[in-house]
Amino acid sequence: MASQPGRDQVPAMERLVRLLTVLTSSVHGAPLQTILDNVAPGPGTVEAKRRNVDRDIGHLNALGYDIRNVAPQGSDGIYRIFAHDNRLRVHLSARQRAELLRAALLTGRGDLAVQLSDEPPPRVADGTGGGALPQLDLVLRAAARHCRARFTYKGKRRLVDPDRVHSGPSGWYLTGREDGVAKEFVVSRMSDVTIEAPGSAAPGTEVARPSLDPLNWQQDPATEVTLQCDAANLPLVEQVLGSPDSLGSSRDGVTRATYVVTNREVFRWRLYELGPRVTVVGPGEIRDEIVRELQAVVEA
Repeated sequence: MASQPGRDQVPAMERLVRLLTVLTSSVHGAPLQTILDNVAPGPGTVEAKRRNVDRDIGHLNALGYDIRNVAPQGSDGIYRIFAHDNRLRVHLSARQRAELLRAALLTGRGDLAVQLSDEPPPRVADGTGGGALPQLDLVLRAAARHCRARFTYKGKRRLVDPDRVHSGPSGWYLTGREDGVAKEFVVSRMSDVTIEAPGSAAPGTEVARPSLDPLNWQQDPATEVTLQCDAANLPLVEQVLGSPDSLGSSRDGVTRATYVVTNREVFRWRLYELGPRVTVVGPGEIRDEIVRELQAVVEA
């Protein structure tokens, strides 16, 4: 019988099963070399095998597993699987988990924070994982209560007047002023964090609170998008997209509105709600994204 078209998935599935078997049988974590010996035996370079293991771990984490490298920075990897209810990690986006993690830490729910955090839990004397990123709790309190924060960062002792804590590409960031200069610090790279009394930090400039509307979240580089609609539809457009950053003069009952877009995905969703009431004039890259996404939906 002729083989069915498509790639054979059996070897990949067997590799994932072997990986899970090694991880679940290692209480304190499996060294990378042990994983390579059991999961990726046979020919091939070590680097290629490492990439395959990294990819497999990424796939499993995307499915809701919690596999983390708990080795000290600079040493060979030690991978450990953590057992807990994974429904939050499956059903929430990365940004939703980040906001829920912030709320969990502020309310003292360390048990919930462990399930949500992407940071490796700190090691304690018995080799088990502790709470989620203890320095994050301190810097959150420092920012909320206007406490000066002291910590070691890139080998240097720092004294910072904190302004806010926010998520970014490298995890959590502390934005504050060191010697009067505004700077950002990656929280996971801080050590020996201490905070002073509430009110000890110098007041900074007022920082605008993040918008609750995901359309305004800074997910992508700011891009000016021009839309065209009938003047009669403009109130509905403003209801769905908000007030435009600039509004062109109406001609023949047609209005052009320009929006500065920082979250393209949500912006496209809102456009789909408006349907044929609006036309995207430009730029071309935004039009192309919309066309590709709609084509993918049709093909699916």
